[in-house]
Amino acid sequence: MRPTRLILCACVIAGLTPGTFLRSEIPPPDLAAPIEIVPLDTAPANSGPLTLAGAWEITGENDGIGGYSALLALDEDTLLAASDAGRVLILPRPDRTGLGPAEVSGFTGLTNDGWIRVDVESLVHDPATGAYWAGIEGSNHIVRFAADRSWSAAAKPASMQEWGHNTGAEAMVLLPDGRAIVIEEGVASRPPSGIVFDGDPVRVEASATFTLDGTGGYKPADATMLPDGRVAVLLRAWALGLPPRFSARLAVFDPAQIADGATIALEPLADLGEGFPSDNYEGLLVTGDKDGDWTVWLVSDDNFASFQRSLLLKLDWPRTRQKARR
Repeated sequence: MRPTRLILCACVIAGLTPGTFLRSEIPPPDLAAPIEIVPLDTAPANSGPLTLAGAWEITGENDGIGGYSALLALDEDTLLAASDAGRVLILPRPDRTGLGPAEVSGFTGLTNDGWIRVDVESLVHDPATGAYWAGIEGSNHIVRFAADRSWSAAAKPASMQEWGHNTGAEAMVLLPDGRAIVIEEGVASRPPSGIVFDGDPVRVEASATFTLDGTGGYKPADATMLPDGRVAVLLRAWALGLPPRFSARLAVFDPAQIADGATIALEPLADLGEGFPSDNYEGLLVTGDKDGDWTVWLVSDDNFASFQRSLLLKLDWPRTRQKARR
């Protein structure tokens, strides 16, 4: 095509799509708009010891909604979900009343400069000190935040640098003895690996590496401590389609099995397939109540896509009745 025709074509395209070339300044994100926690109408569903007890969609005009990849409890009434955009959702438990509205907050000090990234894939919290540790995807580093979620310190552990750019620190767990476990998402060609830090992971290098067996083609998306000292792992799989199809499973293992070079077999717990609301679940939390029963919470990462949702699931795990049957 001649240069004159190229210029004419460019002018026509520019005229038809003025927003592409003559664009007003993008306004800052609205993080103050109300957040709606909408209950979903679900049918009864159960798998293994777990029963679906509630499901909600997190929605609204607030630009901070979405991308949730980690979930933890701030107290008995409040959950915190961390996102791929470095933001947090402070979420009063929707199964209780009179707790106030949800709100968007964030971490301060995160940037997208150099090797620092904002994509929080895993998060743990030490209630004793208030400190947080976040696993950051894209650069495979760990950031420590103070109790007010301001930047404190960061490190790029050597043992995490062979993990994939987009398959790195998907799960992190603080053990009661002060050790920290970090688990990669991994790739389909090999079982996922985990590493152990004998202390603050931004101050010490990993002391052991282990492998998780029994994922059944699923990949770790998060992990959390159970009240009995075991570790629960959220496993996720997806298949191409319009829209993509997601499925999730839960499994457990005993951290006492961890040793350098060990292969740890996961014990299947539940398959959250038919009957459970489907989406890209990436955040896992297990809480206990005064009666000794447990509650499993899951939050989904909508990838900021219009065909996905930010869902919160509540699953009952009736431990007291199980003990009574033994």
